[in-house]
Amino acid sequence: MHTVSLFPHLFDFQMLGIFMLRTTLGLIFVYFWYEKVFLFKKDQIHFYEKLGLKPAKTFFLIISSVEGLAGVLLVIGLYTQGAALVTGLLMSVATLIKWRKPSALPKNTTDFYIILAVVSFSLLFLGPGAFAVDLPL
Repeated sequence: MHTVSLFPHLFDFQMLGIFMLRTTLGLIFVYFWYEKVFLFKKDQIHFYEKLGLKPAKTFFLIISSVEGLAGVLLVIGLYTQGAALVTGLLMSVATLIKWRKPSALPKNTTDFYIILAVVSFSLLFLGPGAFAVDLPL
């Protein structure tokens, strides 16, 4: 059989590619959580106040906790589809915020948020990949 692919034998390792996407996405969200909670807490609370979300501290605690938990779940591969759905929705909202008010999220680009949303939503269909707790049997 002739294939157009340059490296058809690498298709045997698809689960490793998904693993790399899942863990990288998870680590990014753990880092987002770390930054929010330990480095820029006051700035983040002010961000929620600017968006008109009150009480801002409550929104800060809930959203940062959800980001951190989703990141950890993605890294270990537990409830991957649920965590991916949550991170995809968070990044979709971040994309809209960045698109409508670029100064509200000055650190990252709209493209970055779109890529994270696409990777997140892709994991809904691809599954957890290799080395996951919820790997389908």
